[in-house]
Amino acid sequence: MIDSDRSSRSSKDIDRYHPITIIKDSNLQLSLLPSVSSQHQYSSPITIAIWKDERLEHLDISRDLIELLQINGFTIERILEYGPSQIAKIIGIDDFFAQIIFDKTTTTTKRLIK
Repeated sequence: MIDSDRSSRSSKDIDRYHPITIIKDSNLQLSLLPSVSSQHQYSSPITIAIWKDERLEHLDISRDLIELLQINGFTIERILEYGPSQIAKIIGIDDFFAQIIFDKTTTTTKRLIK
């Protein structure tokens, strides 16, 4: 009897959950699309904006690296705090590129402070 209660309860619990699909567009925004079974309840997808540190745009590094940093939530402060090895590990890039990011951030920050 306990097993049947548990199985009926778990099937009811599963009915309350709705899978979602996350889509990232070129503006670094994520859209959550409700599952097919629950789409009739929602007229449009829910959009989640990813905050990005606009100061990264001033770094003298490639646009691709800037986007990679922004997608992973990096800020100028976080780059300086973490250092090259942690940047490489978090983003999954070569230490050489992480060192460039760190050096350019350090140089740009020092120049802006003066």
